[in-house]
Formats: sequence, structure tokens, C-alpha cells
Amino acid sequence: MKKILTLLLLFSFLISCERKEPNFSKEMIEKLADFGNREDGIVVPSPYSFLDLYIRLNESEIFITNQEYLYHSYKRYYSAKYKSFKEFLETVLNKDYVFDKSNPKIMLAKFFKLNQKVEKEYTQLGFEKFLKKYSQPSHKKGEFELKKAIIESDEYSTISYLLYLNQYDISFDDIHVRYSIVKREDSFK
Repeated sequence: MKKILTLLLLFSFLISCERKEPNFSKEMIEKLADFGNREDGIVVPSPYSFLDLYIRLNESEIFITNQEYLYHSYKRYYSAKYKSFKEFLETVLNKDYVFDKSNPKIMLAKFFKLNQKVEKEYTQLGFEKFLKKYSQPSHKKGEFELKKAIIESDEYSTISYLLYLNQYDISFDDIHVRYSIVKREDSFK
């Protein structure tokens, strides 16, 4: 009996010690928290202002926002709760933070519900096969693009979100109408 209890305790200890890698490294959070330079009243946009950031409302409802809107939301609604924009970003982007659905207080965000068909497919395939199914080689060597031809309009946001959870971002090239899939660490180089 003692051996079984010892094994159970050891097993639960190992599980509890498993560390989930954060969605954004400390360096990435610092870069996001540095919201542009302000000189003589002119705001120089951040190179990360076009990066989609996803905020959970519950298990199936998500907001898409960006660095600028999160900054303004922080200043207007959350600066009393968090001592800095950086601390706010660490909480909402790296922890399993869920906003209050009835009053999320996120400025100018796009809302969507996760597509159950895509979620089920992701669970069944695993990330690598899921990525392979929805991507194709880009015209740029070593890069990938979304296979837009097989993606329905109601599936795009869920696919983007699942890529986001696995530290990939979508970059849109409006000149060539391409959706590049970029490893998050490469977005911050």
C-alpha cells in the first residue's frame, strides 16, 4: 500500500511540475509593452502593431485584438489593477486568463466563436498534421502560407487561433494576397 501511495504522490508531483511554455517569452512581452516612441506628439508605430493577439472569453469564444487596442484598453480600464502594461500583457497573453464575457472591456476587438469541426480535426490530427493540412510551401524558401482554397470563411479565425496557441502567427501580404505562417519567435527578431 505504501508503494502505491508513494507512486501516486510521485506521479502527481511530476504532473504538477510540468511547465507549459508561455505563449510569449519575456523578451516578446517587453517588445510588445514598448508601445512605440512618442516624440513631439508623434507616435511612431510599433513593428508589432499588426500582430493579431487573441483573448479568451470562455472555452469557445475569442476576441482578436492587437497591441495598440490592448494598450488603450489597459490605460482606460486596467491601469489601476496592473502596475504596468507589461504586467497586464503577461497576464492576459501568457496565463490562462479569461475575460468576463458580460463586460470584457477590450477596445475595438473582433469577436468569434471557435469552429467545432476545426477544433475536432485539430484534436484528432495533432498540431503537426493540422499544420501540414492547412499550409503549403511559400514562394519564399523555407516559409509557408495558408491553403486559403480549402479554408471556409467561418474556419479561418479558428485555424489562426490554433496556430497562435502553437506559437505561429499569420502575416497578411495585401499586395500578393498571401497569408504567411510565421513562427512567433521569427516575428520578434
